Amino acid sequence: MRQALALITMVIVLAFAPTVRAQELASLIADTISVDPSGRVTATGNVEVFYRGTRLNAEGVSYTRDGDTLTISGPIRVTDASGTIFLADQAELDRDLRNGVLTSARLVLDQQLQIAANEIARVDGRYSRLDRVVASSCEVCAANPVPFWEIRAARVVHDTEQRQLYFTNAQLRIIGVPVLYLPRLRLPDPTLERANGFLIPDFQRNSDLGTGFKAPYFLTFGDHADLTLTPYLSSVTTTLEYRYRQELRGGRITAEGAFSQDDLVGQRAYLFADVKQRLPRGFLFEAQLEFASDPGFLFTYDFSDQDRLTNKLTLSRVRDKDLFRAEVTEFRTLRETEIPIRDTLPDQYLELYYEREIPALSFGGRTVASLSTGTLIRPSSLDILGRDVNRVGAAIDWSRGWVSDIGVVSKAELGFRVDAYSIGQDSTFNSSLTRAVPRGALEFRYPLSRTRANGAREVFEPVMRIDVAETGGDDVPLEDSLVVEFDEANLFAPTRFSGVDGIENGTRLAVGASWSHYNPDGWNVDLAVGRIASLTDELGFSEGSGLDGDQSDWLVSGRLVVGENLALFSRSLFGSDLGVTLSETRVDWQTDRFDLTSTYIFAQAEPAEDRDFSLSEWAFQGNLDLTNNWTASADWRYDFNADRAARAGLGLGYRTECADVTLSLSRRFATSTSVDPTNEIGFQVSLIGSGNRGRGKQGAPSRICRG
Repeated sequence: MRQALALITMVIVLAFAPTVRAQELASLIADTISVDPSGRVTATGNVEVFYRGTRLNAEGVSYTRDGDTLTISGPIRVTDASGTIFLADQAELDRDLRNGVLTSARLVLDQQLQIAANEIARVDGRYSRLDRVVASSCEVCAANPVPFWEIRAARVVHDTEQRQLYFTNAQLRIIGVPVLYLPRLRLPDPTLERANGFLIPDFQRNSDLGTGFKAPYFLTFGDHADLTLTPYLSSVTTTLEYRYRQELRGGRITAEGAFSQDDLVGQRAYLFADVKQRLPRGFLFEAQLEFASDPGFLFTYDFSDQDRLTNKLTLSRVRDKDLFRAEVTEFRTLRETEIPIRDTLPDQYLELYYEREIPALSFGGRTVASLSTGTLIRPSSLDILGRDVNRVGAAIDWSRGWVSDIGVVSKAELGFRVDAYSIGQDSTFNSSLTRAVPRGALEFRYPLSRTRANGAREVFEPVMRIDVAETGGDDVPLEDSLVVEFDEANLFAPTRFSGVDGIENGTRLAVGASWSHYNPDGWNVDLAVGRIASLTDELGFSEGSGLDGDQSDWLVSGRLVVGENLALFSRSLFGSDLGVTLSETRVDWQTDRFDLTSTYIFAQAEPAEDRDFSLSEWAFQGNLDLTNNWTASADWRYDFNADRAARAGLGLGYRTECADVTLSLSRRFATSTSVDPTNEIGFQVSLIGSGNRGRGKQGAPSRICRG
């Protein structure tokens, strides 16, 4: 019968009193405890010892005060303060449980990596030396006696302070077959988040770059910065990829890039970097750097699909009543058709913007005044093609809303804007231009809601908006308003133009309605429809935007959500003849066994955006659990106009509690003569439980043990 805890504690006090201070006493619980005349304390049956965060469970413990040694019989389990577990048949430890020897023992780290050894020697509670060891995080049982992977070594030293494992004469085996021998091997234990060392290698076969492998090396610089260097070697290229990250006080720095010497072009490089830093007085500094040595480098090496690069410096501040932004932007094109005319494209854009709310002029609503400047520079000195533009503008806008007794929500808006332009290198415009634009708007909404007998709630809201604007002064060139998108976000906005130089003149009427249904069974539906009409003239937008002529296309959008598994979104623009100008649809479907994302987009040609052809593309990406361990994946993008795939990929993965194996096949098609279509095969093996690979993935399936 187990002894009372108070009695056991008293016995331990008597046994340890000459050498142990009161605040360092151990606690001992056992079925039976005896003390012989020589002072030997023997505990047997379900023995538990607690001392300085270390817990010992054993079948029997014998303590000799003169020898200051615990002789322990198993099965034995020792758990130290860091969570490291020792399992053994027998052991001899000092009374601090920090030094000693465990025989026929195992070391378990973070409940992941197990190291079995003939003998484990504990030194000062920091080091554990293991002789003739086998290390693995795989489950081993009678049905599966051979682990997927294991490391056999003559000796392993575990440093609990540095959280490192040092192997001597290590041999890596995959399914029992030796594949690698290393006289010395260092691995971080699974509890270590960041440490210098090699990461998982990646083997690749690329039709342009040949067969090669990547061996990333991770370097830490204190607790807040790190650098990953990844040599990429193949028969065609010698490349060094890098990624740098640093957390700052109030900001961060991230940078990635590569240097390459290959047989395709020669010396090549790219760099993408982002910097964010909070400054005194609430200011935020942001920098973006994008550089590529040649148009095909990013695509060939699969670094990025970007075909236009942007370098940007931004200083901003947002407060309760004002907003400030200063920005310098530089553009670089990688498009094959634009490179010959690069000097005639916008190269630099400088902008200053300040906005402030003026409560003294609110008149029961909200009044906001703004000042802005913009400068657009082209490198070319040619007339018209090399046009440079400078703009200075000021605006004031007032708005106020009301709610009537019957629930009609109305809003009134008034605004006035004036801009002065300076035009260079364009003989079709005067060098100095001035423009003033007064505007006004009225908007009415009538939200109606009801709750059905089954608890479903519906909201129906018709909307009508009238906008009036009239430009006075000179016509100005469109620079920041060339791209126009018509959707439910700007159906009832003051303008559809993306910039300030585009003005929608005349009187316009926007009408529409939205309907939402929220069902208690877990599915929701949202529908919206609307249209814009000019009451005085044409809307003034280009063909293909859905806003040409005196009436826009009908905008119809919808969203269906079923629980957390299915989401469907669609938006389309229909003309009066029901012809489709734009259509985009996205489906996200997720179950316990698979997840699928599919998108389709169709858009008519729009010469104003330098797009003389229509778009029609379908894409999907999905993953399917074939079994508990096997997973298949696929991605696909098809261009219906070109009648060919733009990208295709297949993947097969095998994952257990101790390993993750991935095989991928992909083909990327190219339309540019600077790059060729590429085929790529990738193969990667990750050993879970080695380093920090297993964290957060304890739910990974294990191999089945039966019998």
